[in-house]
Amino acid sequence: MSENLWAFARAFVVTVIFMPAVIKFLKQSKEQAVIRKLGPDHQAKAGTPSMGGILFVFAAALSALIGSLVAHQFLLMLTPVLAFLAYAAIGGIDDALKLIRHADDGFAFKPKLVAQTLSALAIMLIMWLSHFPFTLYIPMLGTYHLGIFYFIFLWFWLVGWSNATNLTDGLDGLLTGNSIIVYSAYTILAMNMHNQAIVIFNFAVIGSLVGFLVFNKPKAKIFMGDTGSLALGAGLAIESILLGIPFSLVWFGLIFVIETLSVIIQTVGYHFWHKRIFPMAPIHHSFEKFGWSEWQIDTLFWILSAILAVAGIFYMN
Repeated sequence: MSENLWAFARAFVVTVIFMPAVIKFLKQSKEQAVIRKLGPDHQAKAGTPSMGGILFVFAAALSALIGSLVAHQFLLMLTPVLAFLAYAAIGGIDDALKLIRHADDGFAFKPKLVAQTLSALAIMLIMWLSHFPFTLYIPMLGTYHLGIFYFIFLWFWLVGWSNATNLTDGLDGLLTGNSIIVYSAYTILAMNMHNQAIVIFNFAVIGSLVGFLVFNKPKAKIFMGDTGSLALGAGLAIESILLGIPFSLVWFGLIFVIETLSVIIQTVGYHFWHKRIFPMAPIHHSFEKFGWSEWQIDTLFWILSAILAVAGIFYMN
């Protein structure tokens, strides 16, 4: 069995074996998700533990690092793993504060911004040690060498996409399934580019997510929390950069873009005209308002994501 499949298997097995113990521990510790009072009635989910991302992030990172040692890709693996873990840590603090306060508000804006900035600095340092060229390819415009100013783009890309996946994580299995599809698409592109570090990293992430989906599908036994959702967005952001095709993520991650735009449009519309453009934002909640089940919404979004993935891969190859 190739190291890619071993990376998948390790992460999957660790997640599946240890998740029941994590669920039991979080329930005993009263580490339960705070259910928002606004929007669709999700009170039936009260008591469901959150922060399940802790285990699948750990499983993916550990499996990826082991795989990188076997494949002699350790230094190249440090960048995606660091981004993954750094944003998981930021999300973990956010989750912990929400649980302690029993409120929707977690990490305050300024400390969170500082943490994101320091994480981006650390990631850029590892990229420099890995001899990343700090050039940015913009479709139809060309390639630009940004040097130290690349940090601005790196910070924006990490923060933007981690928040986009975080907004998408509102229904059982929704973000998990979409992430499996998008990571799979980048796995194929990384294979074509002979980027073994990204291939191993993605197999590990996908393995952990498939294992997590066993417990996260509707009706979920555990939620990933910000710990998982921020990590997944940061992982996609950094690997799109490392593959030299950052803006491809706008296509492959179009579901995340639409979710984010729905929130922005809703906020602007209500602020300026005191009108709600959608029944509720993010847009997956609008489908709930129309009477769709979580499985129906998941299936629709997964199918759309799969179509985008196949079309993107076909175009780029």
